[in-house]
Amino acid sequence: MTIFEKSTNNLMNTLKQTSPSELKGYLQENFSEGTPSFSNYLDILFVQKNLKRQDVLIRANLPQKYGYKLLTGEVHTTNRDKILCICFAMEMSLKQTQRALKLYGMNELYTKIKRDVLLIVALGQKIYDIDKVNEMLINEDEQPLYDIEAVE
Repeated sequence: MTIFEKSTNNLMNTLKQTSPSELKGYLQENFSEGTPSFSNYLDILFVQKNLKRQDVLIRANLPQKYGYKLLTGEVHTTNRDKILCICFAMEMSLKQTQRALKLYGMNELYTKIKRDVLLIVALGQKIYDIDKVNEMLINEDEQPLYDIEAVE
């Protein structure tokens, strides 16, 4: 079990009881594999959520070939919305989305940015349909996650 599959509360309780002399063992147990990459993290979630990459890419409105390269780390994007579309398509929680963004090297959703607030609410309310999320964004005069007219 990787550190990302363990409960944060359990890890915190363990750390509270860990003496400095026990720290090396804790670090070896939990960080021997290092911090997972974005693609490794998604691989874990694909298995946990029993998802197929093709289905996720269709829901995320990403071309299959390009999407697979994004998922494996073969290509890198600077477009945060593409990663957010993957997160919504995988029905990630807010916590999982924040972790995915961070592992990808992008800014996490921020509570002082109106557009991010709308996305946080959508994730919190489990609104994973990207068209509905885009509708929420457009209704508040914010940019959709992808250009709706370009898709049609």
